[in-house]
Amino acid sequence: MSARDRIAQTVELWFLAEPLLFSVWTTHHIIIEPRIRTIRVRHGKIEYNPDFINELNRQQLNMVLRCEAIRILLKHPYSRRKENRELAYLASNITLQEHLRSAALPFPYAHDVFGTDEFDSQYFEFYYYKLQTPEAQISVPNSASGRRGDNGQESDNGQESDNGQESDDGQGKHENKDQSATGSESSQGESGDTDAEGQVSLLEVHADADKTGNENTQDWDSDELLSDRINDKIRMAHESNRWGTIAGDLQERILAALKPKLDYRAVLRHFRASILSVNRVLTRMKPSRRYGFLYMGSRRDFTTHLLFAVDVSGSVDSEDLEKGFSIVNQFFKYGIQSIDVIQFDTEIRGKCLSLRRARREIMAVGRGGTDFAPVMSYIDEHRGYDGLVIFTDGGAPIPSKPKNTKTRVLWLFNTESNYQITHKQLRMIGRSVFLKED
Repeated sequence: MSARDRIAQTVELWFLAEPLLFSVWTTHHIIIEPRIRTIRVRHGKIEYNPDFINELNRQQLNMVLRCEAIRILLKHPYSRRKENRELAYLASNITLQEHLRSAALPFPYAHDVFGTDEFDSQYFEFYYYKLQTPEAQISVPNSASGRRGDNGQESDNGQESDNGQESDDGQGKHENKDQSATGSESSQGESGDTDAEGQVSLLEVHADADKTGNENTQDWDSDELLSDRINDKIRMAHESNRWGTIAGDLQERILAALKPKLDYRAVLRHFRASILSVNRVLTRMKPSRRYGFLYMGSRRDFTTHLLFAVDVSGSVDSEDLEKGFSIVNQFFKYGIQSIDVIQFDTEIRGKCLSLRRARREIMAVGRGGTDFAPVMSYIDEHRGYDGLVIFTDGGAPIPSKPKNTKTRVLWLFNTESNYQITHKQLRMIGRSVFLKED
């Protein structure tokens, strides 16, 4: 059986047993790449070396593929690019091992690397930055090298049948690692991951950040398109409760990565359906279409026609209002040249303000109840907007969907708790995000 057939056979078994892993696996293309040593995820592709796949037994293959699927679910390959690739790969592997606790893979636990239980069950970015601290280097000399496994990662392989996957509780896990630390040197030659001549197997190579971290994290970088596709799969699994055998703590970690955080540039991209060219600027960085580099070419600066609706009802305190109006000022930093601002409670209060620059002060009026219907009516009557941002605390009946489908709607909640209460009912009207606390 070829390596591709073995992968397909393993993944097909996930269809019923692991529906979320199966669905997220199908978002990527499976590519043979003999120039790499093991397997990696990048740019919507899962690339593998057939020699690596063929060396694995059935249990090891299932766990390797499962780890890569969960790596995708946690969006490690699609997070912001990390400067040190080896440490990024090591941090990713520690995160996977902390949540999977698998003896089939020689990935290290946090306890192995940091020498303490204090950092158990944390997340990718936490481990990445912690690995750069002096404490990590002191606890495990050369922790970014192949010798970090001396604290026990090899013993998991040799004791797979005795105390591997069954030790789900934290105590059993650490007992396992403590026992392995004393016998790692003697078991290195006897481990199932080394051959008769003592050569390290490709499975050990796959877990070694020094040997494969650089190539396996090549092109790991922020990718909003793929992240959105993965998020859709997670939402579907969460709503239908089809998590498969993914443990509760890992579910929480996946859902935590799903929670939206306000990024002003991402908000503006959300309203990019209709953009207006406003300024033609001559530039020598771009050749003229007619005369080449003999004359300057031109570029156009683009802007978005944006409406910002601020909830000024009595339930929104003055501090939150300051945050809401400060967001309006932030938009001017990202190319927006004018923003229309309206205030509402049970009706539209005052006149629409057309701002062309940041303001230090904006007088809030209203302070009554809350009703979103007047805002929906406003964009039905004024259809020239590309996007509407509604800053609110919720606490009002869900409005009818506006007839104006051109204007995209973004609900911006003042707190995460208010977001959690209301955002599901607002999906038919627009996206929802919340302000992250400082």
